[in-house]
Amino acid sequence: MNTYTVIMLGPSGSGKTVFLASMYKKLSTQGEHGFFLEVDGAEKRKRLNNIYTQIAVDEKWPKGTTYSEISEWTFTCRVQTENLPIYSACKFAYLDYAGGRLTDEMEEEDTAFESKLKEADTMLGLLDGQRLSALMRNEKLGKLWAINDLPSMLSGMQSSDKPIHFVISKWDILQGNFTLEQIRDRLLQIEEFRNLIKLRNKAGTPVRLIPVSAVGMGFAKLQPDGSMAKTGELPQPFHVEVPLACVLPDMIQSQLEELMRKRQDELSTPIEVKPNLSFWERLGQAFGSGLKIVQQILPKKYQFAEDILQKLIEYAEEPAQKKQEAAVRRTDELRREQAASLKVVADEETALKHVINCFLSIRNKLDYTFPESDITLP
Repeated sequence: MNTYTVIMLGPSGSGKTVFLASMYKKLSTQGEHGFFLEVDGAEKRKRLNNIYTQIAVDEKWPKGTTYSEISEWTFTCRVQTENLPIYSACKFAYLDYAGGRLTDEMEEEDTAFESKLKEADTMLGLLDGQRLSALMRNEKLGKLWAINDLPSMLSGMQSSDKPIHFVISKWDILQGNFTLEQIRDRLLQIEEFRNLIKLRNKAGTPVRLIPVSAVGMGFAKLQPDGSMAKTGELPQPFHVEVPLACVLPDMIQSQLEELMRKRQDELSTPIEVKPNLSFWERLGQAFGSGLKIVQQILPKKYQFAEDILQKLIEYAEEPAQKKQEAAVRRTDELRREQAASLKVVADEETALKHVINCFLSIRNKLDYTFPESDITLP
């Protein structure tokens, strides 16, 4: 079974550990999303449950990751069929690095940290919603974040060529005051952020901006002193499943873009890049017809069955400006495919097919609810 690694980056207090605990809580049993997560190790399961309990009922918030700590959480994505047998599909390893590794001065280079960054399949950058709110209001806290914390994280991301998911934590603070489009446009005014996006767009590597709240709306209120006071409501996590669902589809798009670049470099006659070519057409130019060739040259852990690969490519080829319209059309189709694939789950391969259908359904909802999530410069 393949394991896909996600590096979580974000300054202290951005909510990485709280996000993981909330994601696990929401996906620990199978519901509308069609799959569930199992965390490796009883102690890890207890710890995540304890963190979530502290979020829900204690007055204080959980402590962040200490500087020396690199928390690794491995989740197995599993499917329970209608007849109740359970099958595993794949694993996701989340590496939660202490925020201070990005912003604090160090006497020596952190080579282990740099190595993990380069080996990751996806990078997940936590953007603190509280600091973003301050930035939108032109307050000092937001300016400090934009000058120090954000560039430090972006500098670390620059050493990897993998997809990036910017997750806006504490969306409950921002919702109703600012739209995702307004926040995206403000971030793009920051030179370091804009430069990173420009390079990723040119390489065809996906970059997403995903609004998330580990506790949901109305659970806590921002106080005048900058603290978050709990209201006594129960948490209702919002969108915590979305970043996970975007990992595999975005990885495949990124891998295929890289293969096409390498193929063009290998050919003595450069491939003529015509405007408005679809993803399929560019693949055909590079490798000819047939998915078998593409499947065989992908790294082993991305060598999905041909029908899965075809579906992922079809999803990737939709132009950014048409994604919202296409997502609305796809909703019922994806729902039917998810229900049909659940009925035939009988082993790891069919479980993976079903899980990818579930992932695409979740990502599709993101595309029509928040079309600005796909950060593409004009």
